[in-house]
Amino acid sequence: MNSNENPHEPLVERALVSFDLAAEHHIAHCQPCQTEREKVEDALRQFGAANREYANRPTSFYEQQAARIRAAQQESRQKSRLTMTLVPSLVVLVLLAVAMLSKAPGVRPVAVAPPIQQTDSDHELLLQVERAIQSDTPRALEPATLMVEDNDGNRPLNRTSDRKENRTHEN
Repeated sequence: MNSNENPHEPLVERALVSFDLAAEHHIAHCQPCQTEREKVEDALRQFGAANREYANRPTSFYEQQAARIRAAQQESRQKSRLTMTLVPSLVVLVLLAVAMLSKAPGVRPVAVAPPIQQTDSDHELLLQVERAIQSDTPRALEPATLMVEDNDGNRPLNRTSDRKENRTHEN
């Protein structure tokens, strides 16, 4: 049971909805239940008064309301008719445009002579392959072989400590 919930609330509800002798007896002797019953009865009276006020509106109110509804319906029908006529028209125009573009004279392919440059480059490639096969070292390592050939054999190949420079990233 919720701590905010009134334990007497079911009795008040039973007294309001139907005649319950035990509930009526309890409400007669319980001040909080009498206050709750009065609040509910007051809310029901206000609700009934508001409903009677709305029901007693003049006929002109209902006529104005009906006129506004008819105007909104008419506007909706006009928009619907406009849409129903424009959409098919646009579809036909798009189809005509596609048909005309597809029938437009296209660019005819021109006979292309085989490029003379291509045969030369093929010949050059074949010569490079033959040179690579005849060579003892791969092309990527050729600069290293130059270093070995330049070396007189007295000093080691890896002398990076002598050639290192102090590099800074200053401009």
